[in-house]
Amino acid sequence: MDGALEQAEVFARERPHLLAVAFRILGSEADAQDVVQEAWTRYVRADATGIRNAQAWLTTVVTRLCLDLLRRSRELPRRPEDLPPVAAGGDPQEVALLAGELTEAVTVVLDELTPPQRVAFVLHDVFGMPFEEIARILGTTPGSAKKLGSRARGRLRRAADPRPDADPREARRVVGAFLKAAQEGDIDGLIAVLHPDVTRTADPQALPPGAAQRVRGVRTVVAETRALRDNARRARLATIDGRPGIAIWADGRPRTALIFRVAHGRIVHYDVVADPHRLARLHIED
Repeated sequence: MDGALEQAEVFARERPHLLAVAFRILGSEADAQDVVQEAWTRYVRADATGIRNAQAWLTTVVTRLCLDLLRRSRELPRRPEDLPPVAAGGDPQEVALLAGELTEAVTVVLDELTPPQRVAFVLHDVFGMPFEEIARILGTTPGSAKKLGSRARGRLRRAADPRPDADPREARRVVGAFLKAAQEGDIDGLIAVLHPDVTRTADPQALPPGAAQRVRGVRTVVAETRALRDNARRARLATIDGRPGIAIWADGRPRTALIFRVAHGRIVHYDVVADPHRLARLHIED
């Protein structure tokens, strides 16, 4: 196979994962797209014979580009009033929840971490990358990388999203009502269980080409849910890391998982997980 063609095929295969990593680190879809495009440019210019593991090489390049971007953004002064308030407190178990969801509020907290702390937390807690690999990316020791991740987790514990989750039974009722309405194309039913400012985030692997990784607002989410009605028909209720969720199964294993945040009888956020690395970290029971 022609070398350039093979590179293009490899990059096309890895692109969704690279976008997922960049989006979770940066919190901006536009910045994530720019970073992945720059990684493609560098990949084309690199000596392919010296790259033994394309995924690891590309992930390293994307992460370092994200680091550079985060560090440059820190050079610009940011007024405290520009940041939404973040309350203190929070349950240590919330950290696992935050790693799974990465809600809007958590993105704010992540933004207050140092760039290396942010990278260590996202790569390890969200994508399951070993600290040995994270250390190589950050140019430090595995012990230092582990400390960076620990400090990030501590910061997240102290500034966790204060909104309480619904009672598990209530959350399961709300999630079940959402699934039923999605399967039936019931607009009123969807509006009834979605918060007016609901946000949906998603891994690129779960989206049609060109779809946004983050959308906000009940009307937008309802329109998207109706458009993806065929997917909903293949979905069923599941327990994900001990909490109510939705999973789409194929060949005996989950291919997509929806993780929900429910408050006051409404869905305020849900994350569509389809990146294999993220799915592998979830405990999903049918």
